[in-house]
Amino acid sequence: METNILRRIFFDENNHWDRFVEKYGTRIRPIVVKEVEKFRNCGNPKNGFKHLVCEGCHDIRIVPYRCKRRFCTTCSSGETEEWSRMMAEDVMQVNHRHVIFTIDEGLRVIFQKHRHLLKPLMDEAVRIVQEWFKKKCQLTPGVIAGLHTFGSRMNFNPHVHMLVTMGGMKKDGEWKSYDYIPFPLLRKQGQTVVLSSFEAT
Repeated sequence: METNILRRIFFDENNHWDRFVEKYGTRIRPIVVKEVEKFRNCGNPKNGFKHLVCEGCHDIRIVPYRCKRRFCTTCSSGETEEWSRMMAEDVMQVNHRHVIFTIDEGLRVIFQKHRHLLKPLMDEAVRIVQEWFKKKCQLTPGVIAGLHTFGSRMNFNPHVHMLVTMGGMKKDGEWKSYDYIPFPLLRKQGQTVVLSSFEAT
């Protein structure tokens, strides 16, 4: 029995994905179809595999090639864990805050039609945080940002996740801790950035 729940939802005997494509195919972006098809064929030995033989006990293992795509729950989880491990080693061992920069539900359709605005939106979210630290504390904070285009309900919901250091570097390179982020102020600045971005459309 298939243990991957998402694979069962898409490709079980009810053929949910194929029926969905048949009904809404003209409205599905080609990249989405491509990613799902890669996911469908991930781990299929027909697409190639490694043949491993133990020199001691002569045990034979066949290891199918994986798709290594972000949509695939098997492949992406390993990459996510590796990324998290690398980040944990690279970031400064100081307190951090999780900051989420999101967009009003009524405006998301504009970003869905003009997806080229998403990367600048992430850049602006980082800029807002960095500029506040520089203006208020004369510090340069550390920020790791990631853009998510879908929410937990698989609906289009572009938002930026940021891991922000609670403090930053002074001009002389000395570290200074700071334990406050003015979320209401940054929220207002974020709203201004979102509305200003529409001028480019």
